[in-house]
Amino acid sequence: MRTEIRLELIGENPVSPLPAVGSALPKPDPDSFWTLRFAITSTDPAGLDAVRHARRSMLREEWTLGREPGEPSLETAMFSAEEISWTVPLAHRARCIERLAELESRAARTLHDLAGR
Repeated sequence: MRTEIRLELIGENPVSPLPAVGSALPKPDPDSFWTLRFAITSTDPAGLDAVRHARRSMLREEWTLGREPGEPSLETAMFSAEEISWTVPLAHRARCIERLAELESRAARTLHDLAGR
């Protein structure tokens, strides 16, 4: 059986609730922080090991190559066996989602490489 790993966005919420003023919802402040939640789905425990391996690799790159100004570190994301929760500035939301897509891709490559051995 082939092991697969998926990270799926299951929710995103502002860190502090938006004020309810009038009947229209206010636009989020670009300086606000949002918590992104991703479910980790794997067909095998090796998938979680692959995510850990890929995360360590990405963190080493952050430490050596640096990050864009203001971009949150993957180090601040909270990982469990079922979920990733990452509180990020709204202005960097799209980039953080891209980074987690890359994490998923790297974990899949790691699984593929391990299966080939």
